[in-house]
Amino acid sequence: VIELWKSMFGPNTHIKSTSIISYSHRDNEFFDLYRDTIKRFKSKFNLEDYDIMFIPGSGTVGVESVISTLNCNVEVVGTNGVFKTRWEHMVEGHDKTGTDIKLYCHLETSNSSLNNFSGNIADCISSFPYYDIPKTTDVFITCANKQLGSFPGLSIVGVKRNAWEFFNKTSKISYLNLYRYYEYGLKNQTPTTAPTHLFKHLNDLLREFDICKLRERIENISRLLVETIGHSNVIGEKNSPVITVNKEVIPIELANKYQLYGINTNSENYQFFTYSCNEKLYKKFCKELCQY
Repeated sequence: VIELWKSMFGPNTHIKSTSIISYSHRDNEFFDLYRDTIKRFKSKFNLEDYDIMFIPGSGTVGVESVISTLNCNVEVVGTNGVFKTRWEHMVEGHDKTGTDIKLYCHLETSNSSLNNFSGNIADCISSFPYYDIPKTTDVFITCANKQLGSFPGLSIVGVKRNAWEFFNKTSKISYLNLYRYYEYGLKNQTPTTAPTHLFKHLNDLLREFDICKLRERIENISRLLVETIGHSNVIGEKNSPVITVNKEVIPIELANKYQLYGINTNSENYQFFTYSCNEKLYKKFCKELCQY
């Protein structure tokens, strides 16, 4: 009998919460929580030069909010991959194709390729905070889940104060309008019903978050996986929040047992998110792989 596991090496497979919410998003308690979360986030990651907006939704929603609010055209650059293609289609859909500014995936997750460019817009959804936000970045997008370890559903957008010139500063009613989130943020609110439990959970995590421990953990697990699977069988970065390998490298019985990330898709690869699980589980998988 094969013991079935959930997809334990995917992103956000292990999340705990004891948060109790007894106030609404229009109460003073939430305003204090919002203010404290912004302050803690900036301080923790040295992002004082940025205005920070929280947008309910995934990191993808944050990227679309940025693209849709731009007052100029954008060129998507960097390594070819699933997310570069996604942002190209999104730019086309908003009729913003051009070369005025550049948008790139800091870590193209689909093939674990690290891209570094100077300035403009960086999709840091999968790279942050293992990789710092590049210092010349005008606008970045990340999320509360992934490496930060909070619940999915909260996108985080940072805009340098002198970079608002790239955006339409209008309060028109649109829930993709980034500037509306900025304006509401000045009152420690969001224009939509805020997911108060997500803010609370993120704030609690940030209070104890240790970036050095995260980086050490990712590097240790990356090393374990790469040494077991073989350097030549790993696609892209070898020390990374996401280790990518060709499906042919992993026996299908083992892939099914662990429900590896990618097994239920048309992707040619499996992926191991190196921050999601207890290190013992990665070791258990590697031990079983060595027995084949």
